[in-house]
Amino acid sequence: MSDAPNWAESVPEWAKALPLPQSSPAHIAPEEVAELIRTRKPGVDFLIVDLRKADWDTAYVKTSVNLPAQSLHQSLPTLLHLLSKIPLVIFYCKACTVVSRGARSASYYQDALDAAGLKWSEARILTGGIQGWIAQYGADEGLTVKIQ
Repeated sequence: MSDAPNWAESVPEWAKALPLPQSSPAHIAPEEVAELIRTRKPGVDFLIVDLRKADWDTAYVKTSVNLPAQSLHQSLPTLLHLLSKIPLVIFYCKACTVVSRGARSASYYQDALDAAGLKWSEARILTGGIQGWIAQYGADEGLTVKIQ
């Protein structure tokens, strides 16, 4: 039995005109991301991408950049040029379920890397998304930025 998501099962409105993702990037635990933030250089050793748009209203992972999922696919050529030298690009949305914005966008990025033959960067999905992150690190100002 395959662990690969069934991308055709749940296609959000914004993704209906886009191709189905081909890859299935691995998840990364919040503890691992927290350790990266504490010990590594963002934008060099790793990059965290917050994919939320309208629901970007309470908090975000410190050092993350906001790039709504709805505009990611058409930005892939530029993103690939900018991000492909970063070894680890971590994507998250609200909950990062199996076929969520986080999983879909991480897959699009990994597909673009694979198509270009780029092996030194990889996509990961933050387990639990921002909800899981806030549950674990919401009170830690060194790891979470609160908007409200």
